[in-house]
Amino acid sequence: MNWNQGRLSDYFKGICVKRLSATESDPNTSHGHEFQGVRSFVELFGKPEGGYKITIPTRFLYLDDEAHFAANGELTFYDSRWNNPNRAAEYRLYYTSNRVTESMYTDDCLLIAKDNNNEAIVIVAKAESSILSDILWLFGLNQEIKTGKFRFIHSEELDIRPIPACAIWILETLGIKCETKEDYLIEMQERFGFCFPDTATFSAFARSKSNYKHAMDASADEVLFDWYNTEDYLFRIFEESLLAERIERGFTPDSFVSYALSVLNRRKSRAGQSLENHIAQVFIDNKLIFSRTPITEAKSKPDFLFPSIKYYLDVDFPEELLHMLGVKTTCKDRWRQVLVEAKRVSNKHLLTMQGAISVNQTKEMQMHNLQLVVPKMIHSSYTHEQQEWLWSVDDFLVELKNSQAKIIT
Repeated sequence: MNWNQGRLSDYFKGICVKRLSATESDPNTSHGHEFQGVRSFVELFGKPEGGYKITIPTRFLYLDDEAHFAANGELTFYDSRWNNPNRAAEYRLYYTSNRVTESMYTDDCLLIAKDNNNEAIVIVAKAESSILSDILWLFGLNQEIKTGKFRFIHSEELDIRPIPACAIWILETLGIKCETKEDYLIEMQERFGFCFPDTATFSAFARSKSNYKHAMDASADEVLFDWYNTEDYLFRIFEESLLAERIERGFTPDSFVSYALSVLNRRKSRAGQSLENHIAQVFIDNKLIFSRTPITEAKSKPDFLFPSIKYYLDVDFPEELLHMLGVKTTCKDRWRQVLVEAKRVSNKHLLTMQGAISVNQTKEMQMHNLQLVVPKMIHSSYTHEQQEWLWSVDDFLVELKNSQAKIIT
């Protein structure tokens, strides 16, 4: 299946990004409502000449992991020194006050984009949030975004960035609807009716529609990434049809709340289980020995134990040949749960699909001997120092194969 959903240049003419400084975001520091020193905006919006101000209709968005909200307003771009020919131009971008701008803080990430209607989108993403990591990954950026200085991304640079299926929801969060090129809704309705099958069945169906039918068809990173994206894409198509059918039947206030909660819980649980299903298939195809969710000390259940629970419980089996892998689609603070699982394994591994986890968190992981495993194509969203430490899925497979080759059966 071709997951190319177009390119970012189909939706944006250019993007400027930076971390907010106190003078732009803290009302106790400045009341100017201006983004300052933004020469990059000359390229984005054109040069304001002769004292004229460029007014741009703008949609403002605030994003964090707990809440998303929007407001309509405008930006005004001008040269504050236009009437002083002896001084260099000083371009400023004035923003109208609204709920979004009133919610931004120093070090939040600011992205200002010009769309193909010559209107603007101002995105404020909360510092250290998962949604910020996702947005930076989408635009090929990492967390080394500087405070006070914009980085400009030209339309030519956006033109070379295809949009993967897993990024569609990010664009939809930004109010942009992507056209999907393939739709398996009818096939899913014929096969599954009007309810979701169990996760293992749906994961297997997704793999049958992906670009790779076997984990050895490409690198493990590419295969896992494709399988996971395929299921995410098909899940959203199928879920949308189920939601539309349920909405047509109507709700009482109580039933609406109950149904909404069930949808959210289903999304969370299925995302994690689908990732586990696909990495398990990678292990099977690579002929690795493992146990999935075995019970170890204090009834803890690590996601994957290598070579198996039988070897783990054998006190004579060398501990250096034991491995444990936790699996979490996003880490947040939940990665610490992995630390107390499988006590015989001193150096643990954690697989995630999350990009650009903060430097502070990855340093804490290193302090606790927890090695992060991330598909190779997501590494670019991390800082250069973090990338040197990260493992790819292929790296982890090499470690397991070398270890299991030493087992005497």
